Amino acid sequence: MNSKKTDLIEKWLKEGTDDAKNVIGLQWKVEKKNVPGDGISLIATHLRFPLPLIFKVDDYNTTIILDLGVDTDSMDVRDRMEIYRNLLKINTQIPYAKIGLVGDDLKVVIYAEIETKVVEPDVLNDHMEVLINGLNRVANSLGLQQELIQLTMENITSFIENKKNSGMKKEEIENYLVKKLAIPEENVKELVERVYKKEEKDSEMGILYA
Repeated sequence: MNSKKTDLIEKWLKEGTDDAKNVIGLQWKVEKKNVPGDGISLIATHLRFPLPLIFKVDDYNTTIILDLGVDTDSMDVRDRMEIYRNLLKINTQIPYAKIGLVGDDLKVVIYAEIETKVVEPDVLNDHMEVLINGLNRVANSLGLQQELIQLTMENITSFIENKKNSGMKKEEIENYLVKKLAIPEENVKELVERVYKKEEKDSEMGILYA
């Protein structure tokens, strides 16, 4: 593990702003995870994207991984071969990135490798954007579009709940999501209203069963 470069990447990801024009410039939430036998990984999440980006850094290569969480080992052989065929075709269409299978479950991942010595914010940004754009292409191939939309909605819903519980006003939450995250206003109002109505209903049920 290259701890100096890992710390730098963590710093770049954390110090961004939500209205940045490029991916590396956004303010990511970063968790450091130490997996025995696998070293330290950075797990970066942002509300705009349904899945986390995983960064693994050693003295030679920095690998960025998007794990789609699709277990192909348990699939019917014919379905699995069809998926592999589609993924192999897509593999040639995503610059900088590759599609692979990892673990005993043969989970589908998209990943990009960069020489650690050349990793700088602009280089990192290019590879992150490629992975995020590649995710849509792979999701379309696997029929996972609705699942990714659902994950994004769950992330935003969790954000709304946290901000509400911390005392942020309803209008402030809506303005933040519209102006900072560029989510359409009609979608924001529907999501925020849904959270508030759910919490009111939960509160009423609590009173009934108290």
